[in-house]
Amino acid sequence: MKGSPAKLGTIQGTAGHASALKQMELTKEETKGLYAGGKGANVTMSATGSTITTESGKKVKVDSSKKTHKGLLEARWKKGDEASGGTLNELVAARKKHKKGSAEYAEIQNKINKSLGSKKVHKGTKVNKKGETVETKAKGTTTRKSDGKTVMKGLGAQNDKTLTYADKQAEKVKIEKANELIKEGKKEGGKEGKNKRDYYQLEKAEIKSGRDNAKTGTMLSRALAKRKVKRNKRQLRNRNAGTETNGTTSGS
Repeated sequence: MKGSPAKLGTIQGTAGHASALKQMELTKEETKGLYAGGKGANVTMSATGSTITTESGKKVKVDSSKKTHKGLLEARWKKGDEASGGTLNELVAARKKHKKGSAEYAEIQNKINKSLGSKKVHKGTKVNKKGETVETKAKGTTTRKSDGKTVMKGLGAQNDKTLTYADKQAEKVKIEKANELIKEGKKEGGKEGKNKRDYYQLEKAEIKSGRDNAKTGTMLSRALAKRKVKRNKRQLRNRNAGTETNGTTSGS
């Protein structure tokens, strides 16, 4: 998914607890060409992206309309995206599907926070029949005893062989996007439409095969996805070499 909330200067859902957040450090090398006349400088940015602190300790309010500030926001987002495993935009999209205060929202927000340098930890809660506020867990998850992380249920969940809840939701967003583009390709038709369809079926199969995370799915589902990867690559190669023999789609 292209673009980032960083361009707006803040990350949704974090502004309310800015005082509790740790700052993200950006090195001179990371800000080279973006700050201090292009020379770069060591700076820190609040996890909400609203404040820059220079090496001398001066605090500057971020103005995303300024080229230098926009560049720093992009550098911060890039560093956070790397820390998240390349899923920061997908995490933000996944978070929008859940109600703030729910366990699902909390799990996703916690990974966003951690990626952007925040120590703030959210917990999902609800009021039970006795009127007590109790902690809740995201659906389909269990707590891994070795490190306390919330992971998807399944064989090997306690042995670090299943995705965390946040990683699973980011993966779902990627697959949903691929499905949308597959539908677009089918609707468009013709060679270009078929190429688009098969390209995103390939993308979907690669995600399910464990390309982005080896813990996705099961051994069987990853093996089946790898077969689809080969099939989609073959269809794309044959079509663009002018040797496609039929117009059928590959499995979804």
